[in-house]
Amino acid sequence: MHKYIFSGAAIAWTVVISILSLVQLKGPKMLHFSYADKLIHGIIYFLVTVVWFFAFSKGITNDNLRKKAIKASAILAFVYGIIIEILQETLVTNRQGDWQDALANTIGIILAVFTIKWFIANKTTLKTQN
Repeated sequence: MHKYIFSGAAIAWTVVISILSLVQLKGPKMLHFSYADKLIHGIIYFLVTVVWFFAFSKGITNDNLRKKAIKASAILAFVYGIIIEILQETLVTNRQGDWQDALANTIGIILAVFTIKWFIANKTTLKTQN
């Protein structure tokens, strides 16, 4: 049952981000400082990488993806981010693709990879100390 939760969460998060990335958002901006948009991009793609890492490592997947879950989730998040930026530039009229958004996405992905590796390294260390 847990396998379905991890995979379902990753798919649901990706669908939500796709919709929010391709529709026009109305209302007041929540963050009022320069580069707030880039911070949000970094956080979103940090989370995209983390949820797909769990989907690949603990969800419905095969052994190859399970063994390479960090790499697979980072590549998926990166390619997904580029595709979203291209779609914003070409498909919708209310959004624009931006290389700075893609850079912020990539920074979020890199931070997620380091965070995941840090937690995995510390978990392994703790197990060997017992």
